Amino acid sequence: MKNSVKSFRLFVRPDEKSRQIAKNIRELNSKLSHSLEECDDADLVIAIGGDGTFIDAVTSTNFSKSKIYTGIHTGTLGFLQDLSENDIFSLINYINFEQDLKTRKVYTALIKIFLKDGTYLNFFAFNEIVIGGNCYSKISFSEYINGELFQNVSGNAIIIATSAGDTAYSLNANGAIDFSNNFQLVRTLEIPINNAVYERFITNPIICSKINIVLKPSDNICIIIDGIKKEIESQSIDSVAVSMVDDSNYINKLDLVNYSKVKVTRNKILGY
Repeated sequence: MKNSVKSFRLFVRPDEKSRQIAKNIRELNSKLSHSLEECDDADLVIAIGGDGTFIDAVTSTNFSKSKIYTGIHTGTLGFLQDLSENDIFSLINYINFEQDLKTRKVYTALIKIFLKDGTYLNFFAFNEIVIGGNCYSKISFSEYINGELFQNVSGNAIIIATSAGDTAYSLNANGAIDFSNNFQLVRTLEIPINNAVYERFITNPIICSKINIVLKPSDNICIIIDGIKKEIESQSIDSVAVSMVDDSNYINKLDLVNYSKVKVTRNKILGY
């Protein structure tokens, strides 16, 4: 990608280390003869913190395809933050002096929440969507995989992770990690144990490109996208469609350190 970066914006987690890194970035940038402008509508978005900070940066800038995103890790696991504190100097110099920037597309899921009045709401998910009952109560729904009825389910929640989010949320819920391609979703079910009623479910993690959840009428449905609960009246929700079928929805991420999902997963989970 031709380097057209003229400005930057920082999203900073409110802790001492992250604030100090932000200060260092501003100081390094100010010393350059062709320093970048800091503004809200910037070409380069830098998230300093954990995965939550990166998701906040992407969401707050509306998943913009015209921007370049990068992250400096100061959190715990940090699957989405490619850079460390030691990479700050390299980052500033790379952006200021490299003619062609190396970037990679990170694909996002499209979510349509269909309402009973025939309208729908559109959202994007960078990491995951959770459909469940408020306070972890039981809900019932029909699950369609790639347009075909798969099963009828009664359970606590269904977690649908993108190819970016499968290593975090889905893994914590005993889900799968998908190394196959960028256009997949990983679905994981969380089912309550009920000794009084025996219900048959396929709870194995499922990898597919499109899932449709048709919900039974309920007043306790909770929909959470990238950690943010959507304030939608439960009784008005009919179904939720989650798809990741092509390359039309994505963000551009700076690839300063030659990203490898295998390497990141091994390092973050196994520690080597």
